[in-house]
Amino acid sequence: MRELSLEQKKYAVKCLEQLVLARGLTQTHLEQLSRVKQSTISKMFSGEVPPSEEILRKLFEAIGLKLSDVLHELDALPDELVGYLATPLTGVVGDQRAERELRAIVERVRGVANGAEFDKPKFVLYWPGDHTHPTLNTEFTSDQVYRIDRSRASTYDFIILFCASPSFGVGQENEIATQAGVPAIRLLPSGISRMMAGSFVKAIDIQYRGTLQKGISFDTGELHAALKEIRKTHYQLRALYKNINGHGFGDRVRKLVDQRWGSYPKVAAELGISPRHLHALMEEPLAVSNPSALLLRRMAHLLGEKVGYLLGETDEIDAFWVESNASWRTWVDRSPGVDAAIALALRDEWRSNYRTERSQQSTASFRKTRKALHESDWENAYEERYKKVTLEKKRNLFN
Repeated sequence: MRELSLEQKKYAVKCLEQLVLARGLTQTHLEQLSRVKQSTISKMFSGEVPPSEEILRKLFEAIGLKLSDVLHELDALPDELVGYLATPLTGVVGDQRAERELRAIVERVRGVANGAEFDKPKFVLYWPGDHTHPTLNTEFTSDQVYRIDRSRASTYDFIILFCASPSFGVGQENEIATQAGVPAIRLLPSGISRMMAGSFVKAIDIQYRGTLQKGISFDTGELHAALKEIRKTHYQLRALYKNINGHGFGDRVRKLVDQRWGSYPKVAAELGISPRHLHALMEEPLAVSNPSALLLRRMAHLLGEKVGYLLGETDEIDAFWVESNASWRTWVDRSPGVDAAIALALRDEWRSNYRTERSQQSTASFRKTRKALHESDWENAYEERYKKVTLEKKRNLFN
């Protein structure tokens, strides 16, 4: 496991600082959510003391994100699977019997997840009742709670949904996880709504018996087997989709809105969304805001760009490619005698290799190890290729 570089730590701190500011959180809020001392957080933000990887991991998890998604450096992080345990909260407030049973269920689920078999990787479960309880943690606003819990439901490795007493929260989390492609385990009663039963979520369903008022029982063996399947699924998806949660989407949207409209309320109205939603699209990581394909198409049409541009999938927004391509054109213009086929092949090969490297490396490490090509670089590459092509032609002539 590689140590995070100072550059990566500074980048992570900057991202954290921007998110905390956007969500209106204080250092005291962060301390409550993460159990990291406020004095440590203060020194980190001031640049007085660089944070450890463990501190960064705790702080990002506190606001509902994984450090791996921020740095795109999966191999540099502890080997653990982070899950979000969604349960009713507001609906059981004031019912002491139901609240006791709910906490007992939470501990039972955690007990199975903490089993010896799940040591490597270990499971880490977050339950909102420990941090943003509706009566015990009233200092958090509705907007803050929604963003924190939406972040977890859309970016964590899996979600466990305990569908007991009526809860608008669990229903929302079911759909957030569905849209983000997060695998789920659902503890369900014998009868649930057709909306929940017909959900597109990729879930392993386990039926429980009883109620929160009278006591609940379920087969812990089924939960154990479901967690094993979750672990298997995680590593399959991890290999396929490493490094896709890129940054820059919100910045691109904000820049286009400022340049071409100048009015956030006007753009929100034209898109058919709330101003709060528009600000979240500009402030939150793409993995959290997670706009639908339809909304992306609306945004692209309104802002006069392609969806690929908004998502950062075009070469035109990549500084390395823009500079290298510009130097290639200048080199070609100043070298009228070059073989066009060789020159074009060199550019296309570099472009293909560059895209491959960009998709395989983290943002921080990639920017540190790559540099744009200049005219002299193209000239040297051309001379080397020209010699090889000429030699090959001579060999073919004599064979």
